Amino acid sequence: MDGADGHPMLSPTSTLALRIKAQKTLQQSARTPATFYRNLEEALEVRRASSIFYAVVQNDWKTGDVVDFCSNDHGIQTLSTGSGGSRLMDGNYPYIEQVEREIAAFHGAEAGLILSSGFDANLAVWSAIPRPGDVILYDSLVHASTHEGMERSLAMQKIEFQHNNVNSFRSALVLILESQPQIKQGRRSVLVAVESVYSVDDDVCPLQDLVDVAEEMFHDRGNIQFVIDEAHSTGIIGPKGGGLVCQLGLEKDIAVRVHTYGKAMGSSGAIILGNNTLRSVLANLSRTTIFTTAPSFPSVTAIRARYSLLNTSHGEKVSSLKPSHTHSAEIERRHRRKNVSNTWHGTSSKK
Repeated sequence: MDGADGHPMLSPTSTLALRIKAQKTLQQSARTPATFYRNLEEALEVRRASSIFYAVVQNDWKTGDVVDFCSNDHGIQTLSTGSGGSRLMDGNYPYIEQVEREIAAFHGAEAGLILSSGFDANLAVWSAIPRPGDVILYDSLVHASTHEGMERSLAMQKIEFQHNNVNSFRSALVLILESQPQIKQGRRSVLVAVESVYSVDDDVCPLQDLVDVAEEMFHDRGNIQFVIDEAHSTGIIGPKGGGLVCQLGLEKDIAVRVHTYGKAMGSSGAIILGNNTLRSVLANLSRTTIFTTAPSFPSVTAIRARYSLLNTSHGEKVSSLKPSHTHSAEIERRHRRKNVSNTWHGTSSKK
């Protein structure tokens, strides 16, 4: 029996089998060589070894002859207005996974995880992803939700650099490399927290310059990664409103993107974009994922409707809009550096 997205619906036995299979530890060859992702996988391996790894799978328990102790299924059976529980329990459903895949593809990412708000998303990222011994380097004007998440993180140190100041960013990296031998040796990671557009000063992150400095100083170690909050660029900047990362063609260079839907998208909720390792880390280590009710069907439908609009001629109009002079000058300057001739018509440079 197929679900709404064409994927087969799982029986209770199949669901249980998937959960058991997820506990199997990975072979060494299946693990990523990059320090950042390797350390995340090690945290997941600890949970697999203890048989407490959470896998986000479809829970079609109502279709089987089982006793369900984790949800209330006396409501509307065909089109529920609520999800009924956590994503790891009865709150996961085929439609939300379908929309996550569609949004990830839209932004050029491997995977995504929808949460109820941008605040929850930033809290999830920063409380779950940094590993012991990591350092967080953050722009002085990042959002309160980022600060809240950083306070709950396992990072060894949190360092601020001056707002949008590339020289200050470089100096901070020099200090980190000089004072943290594990990072210099490539055993621990630096996580950089920035936003695409800062609402406080109405300016754009010099993202390309920051990425260039990071690559210059860390080479191919893979232990400096960027986390960007695209709240104020989603639906406004980039091809079809895909955001600053898509505008600059940096999809492969940015580890984590947070897109929110309460601003230009006129809805609510947020999605965290990254790879499948990142998605598993959030499902296993983020309390705002584990201990909260999943976004409801109507909420996810509203998000999908906004993306459907961006995929029409309206989205092409968004690509051709001229933002404020501050945004335009900043991004056009960076595109001239990369020899991109038409900045605001859906073209982007690929590294």
